[in-house]
Amino acid sequence: MNILAINGSPRAASGNTDVLVQAFLSGARSAGAETDTVYVADLEIRHCTGCFSCWTRTPGACIHDDDMPELLARVRRSDAVVLASPLYGGMVTGLMKTCLDRMLPLSHAAMVQAGDRHGHPARYDDGSFRMVVISNAGFPEPSHFDGLRATFGQLDRGPRSGLAGMICCAAGPMLTIPSMRDRVQWYLDATAQAGRDVVERGRISDETGAILGRSLAGDPEGYANTVNAYWQSLGVDMPGEVQSSSVDIEHRGTSIEPAEDAGTVRDLVSRMPGSFSPEAAGELRAVLQFDIADEAPGAYFLAIEAGRCEAFEGTHPAPTATIHAAARVWLDVCTGELDGSAAYLSGQYTVTGDLSLLMRFGDLFSGDGRTKSASGTAGNAASTGRDAEVPL
Repeated sequence: MNILAINGSPRAASGNTDVLVQAFLSGARSAGAETDTVYVADLEIRHCTGCFSCWTRTPGACIHDDDMPELLARVRRSDAVVLASPLYGGMVTGLMKTCLDRMLPLSHAAMVQAGDRHGHPARYDDGSFRMVVISNAGFPEPSHFDGLRATFGQLDRGPRSGLAGMICCAAGPMLTIPSMRDRVQWYLDATAQAGRDVVERGRISDETGAILGRSLAGDPEGYANTVNAYWQSLGVDMPGEVQSSSVDIEHRGTSIEPAEDAGTVRDLVSRMPGSFSPEAAGELRAVLQFDIADEAPGAYFLAIEAGRCEAFEGTHPAPTATIHAAARVWLDVCTGELDGSAAYLSGQYTVTGDLSLLMRFGDLFSGDGRTKSASGTAGNAASTGRDAEVPL
């Protein structure tokens, strides 16, 4: 079996979509298929003008002299074609849509009945093929693909090509975060199985499809908060309830003197002012509260104002953000024993309030190894949003 993958992502081989495509093709190759990938972004494909010359004056040939005729020839040589695109505006990208429009020469102008409706038959004997649709979205819920599923589901009812299955990956940006690789491997394994299914069965099995219908984001709200915080860290104003509130910086607790080592979360917090960067803070006014359930007293906060950072014991009445964690979890995150983004997205610790404050820690704190590791936690979590192709 020959399988051609057509990737319509503007990011071509560097996007989230291609991670899925290559996993699918690897599974197909393991079942004996020959595979190839074409990136639409690398081709010159002009828009269809709707002149229908490919049906009238030059049957099977378009008026445009570009890369599409060669791509159509490759499609005709394929037994299955993978149409891959990130979800843009509830559908495929413009690149992919233009490519699909230009496949008109493969169809005949005649209308023939197929099942309960009419359609255009294949122009060539080798013009029929099975299709697999692969997509990913920045949103965490699989329901965002409903429109895409409805659109491509129509292909299964036509006279020219059938749909062998769809892979619609919610929270797709997690695919390209190196620290999340272990947490998304189950999805990539299922994607590879889908490739084997198509070669061996002609379609993605119901069992494999059920796995692929699950979102990568186990906690949609936590995932969304992380993405919002990422955009906030880039200066994007958040509407309504996701706006960060002003903070009463005047409240003070019991001052904490810096500890010699960071054996407890209290010790860690006490050392952070020593690595604070006033230049990075600028005019920042914020309070970061630590709520450590299994450490006494377990309540500490950092107050940042006028280029200064101070550590206090106690509970602030209106912190900018609050980290809720077990002591061991937070210490492991801060020392690098536990990946911060994976721990956050799996619910091992939570953050309430303005998560974008944590996004800035890499700049705000840069001192000894333990403190710097703590600051890197937010950067790891922030990368959840950074690699989204377009979270529409």
